[in-house]
Amino acid sequence: MNRMLTLTALFALMANPVVQAEDTLPLTSVNRANEVIDAALEAHGGAEKLAALNSLYQESQLLNYATGQSRFPDPPWDKSAQEAENAIDFDEGVFYTRNMGSGGGFEFDTATIINDDESWQINYRAGTAAPISEPDLNTTAGPFIRITPALLMKQLQERRQLSHWLGVADFNGRPHDVITLVMEVGPGLSLYIDQESHMLTRMERVLPPFGQVEYRFEDYTMIDGIAFNQRFKLLINGDDNLDIKNEKQQVNVSIAQYTQLAPGLEVVDAVVPDDFNLQELDEGVFLVGGNGAYGLFVEMEDYLVAIGGTQGAAARLEEVRKHIPDKPVKYGVLTHHHSDHVPASADYAKEGANIITFKANEAVVRAAAGDDSAKLEFVEDRMTLSDGQRTIELYDIGPTPHAEQLLIAYLPEEGIIFEADHFPQPLTGPLPPAVSTTLAFAKALDQLNLDWNKMVGAHSSRVGTPADLEYVVNKKPATLSAGGL
Repeated sequence: MNRMLTLTALFALMANPVVQAEDTLPLTSVNRANEVIDAALEAHGGAEKLAALNSLYQESQLLNYATGQSRFPDPPWDKSAQEAENAIDFDEGVFYTRNMGSGGGFEFDTATIINDDESWQINYRAGTAAPISEPDLNTTAGPFIRITPALLMKQLQERRQLSHWLGVADFNGRPHDVITLVMEVGPGLSLYIDQESHMLTRMERVLPPFGQVEYRFEDYTMIDGIAFNQRFKLLINGDDNLDIKNEKQQVNVSIAQYTQLAPGLEVVDAVVPDDFNLQELDEGVFLVGGNGAYGLFVEMEDYLVAIGGTQGAAARLEEVRKHIPDKPVKYGVLTHHHSDHVPASADYAKEGANIITFKANEAVVRAAAGDDSAKLEFVEDRMTLSDGQRTIELYDIGPTPHAEQLLIAYLPEEGIIFEADHFPQPLTGPLPPAVSTTLAFAKALDQLNLDWNKMVGAHSSRVGTPADLEYVVNKKPATLSAGGL
């Protein structure tokens, strides 16, 4: 007799409650999770209907609260209106997402198509389409799946063998069973299922460095026998971050039209992974980073200056020390208070460095440093760091549409400027037309009358020039369009 289970038999076992003579805590957790999942699937349309949900098209209106990303470091947060559309086909393995609007000093109209060898990253304002060299359906479609209960139920149906029951919790005055969902990619999710209605009303995940992210699903309606939420809210650490109103949902329709490039788009170089790298811009001046997070490290006579506060500063410093092994970090310079530009505070504090920021940002920076004893120095308009041989000038170019106070670093002898969030430079293709932040940045540079020849930033390894900045300021947005919006 063959002692090995067939895959079919194994999956059948995993998809059903585990029965043992003696209950244990793990067995109880798995069995209870299966009971909750069965009831939730039925409430959301039934296992058969959800299994047959192959494609979905959705149009939405978004209200974005710039939590931790507003012009000022404290609430009330800035708000902006946006539009979005998403389309997915599971059988074909294709996904389309488009987002347009403005916020934080940026104007945007972008889309992504995941379709095997015909995958694209599109910028309609720039009129460009860049092939995606390594398309990943699970990663790209994950954010849409996580805000769509019907698609989460499909995930539960397919991956229930990984789910556990965590317990009972009250939400909006009603008891909920809390179970886990482990998707193909991303952190684990905790789903709150109403014990009476068996509907998904809330979900949580932990997302460093931002903290706890909470999803709320409201105003369900039945479409083709499947329950779809008409409202969605996202909260970060209890603060409102996103409010979505779903205005159009179509089930099991062809989405082929959304996977085609609009006529007139310029095909540019492929989007490639942003691998960790180090560039020596000048002797002892290094731009280091990857995955969209970069910092500038400057060698002084007896110490280093680290400029930029994005996550991963410790790894960047480790790379620099392969070239300069014996000098401490004396200063860690933060450009502004946004939540993705202060995590390096913790790394700088561990180094014993003086963290340079604005007085108004003290509370945000100390919280990011996780150390009330961290040494902070405050800039007022400008500051100069010098060892007698090399000089770094720091300028507050605020207010801008992005931040009320914002530091840039300037190395006058080398002609190098480091900035954050005001001169977007994609890794490939032509530079996009200037957004509001870029225009404010260009105006500030003109007023400062700095003599520079290289521009680097916190989110790209690309090195810009004065001609590049002039080009984007004078470039007009394209007028192309596509999709259903």
